[in-house]
Amino acid sequence: MSAHSEPSSNSLTPGMCMLQPCRLHKAHSFPAQFEAKFDLGIWHSLFGWQILTVAIQNQWGGPDSADKRDWLAGQISELFASDPETEAEDVEVMLLQVLEDEYGVRLEDETEVAVAREIMTIRKELSEGSTATVDRLQAKWEARKGKEVSTGNVQVREGNQDAEWDSVDEETDEEDGDVDMNDAPALVAVAKPKAAPQIDEDGFTKVVGRRGR
Repeated sequence: MSAHSEPSSNSLTPGMCMLQPCRLHKAHSFPAQFEAKFDLGIWHSLFGWQILTVAIQNQWGGPDSADKRDWLAGQISELFASDPETEAEDVEVMLLQVLEDEYGVRLEDETEVAVAREIMTIRKELSEGSTATVDRLQAKWEARKGKEVSTGNVQVREGNQDAEWDSVDEETDEEDGDVDMNDAPALVAVAKPKAAPQIDEDGFTKVVGRRGR
């Protein structure tokens, strides 16, 4: 599936299970007719995740980077199918793991928290018979005509993987002398901080144009 293809409202998006088979037998925590809505909501939540969009646009996950997003949506759906008691923290762990394992990206902005919470909100609403959040996300997607979300407030810098290990691991590496200096650096995504408003002598907020920044 291309990054601009419309997700199906009746099934998982095309290419959802391209990388490996995924079975989507769900526990019926909400009416069966809402199962496709849940899959659609998961897909939209991932589609709106800016750092994942950056990773796909730059093909950090290889030529099938966009398909991996579809695959991830299927894995999250399967997570709930296998354990209806899945919590937001479980989704966060999966998001971070896939982002690092498949795209080589480590996050510092904790945006996975918002994505996981949105998915949990969708599931809760569907269990109550509401499709409000899914419909809102679908409407936003249609308004953009399938275009990727803006990624202007995402900053990516190269980070040293070794710096992420704790002191115990560092000591072990030094003792074993087993550090590979040829390892590619990890990419660490961080959100750009918003510029603080400038106040003049009279207490008024200055309006600064883009060129003045």
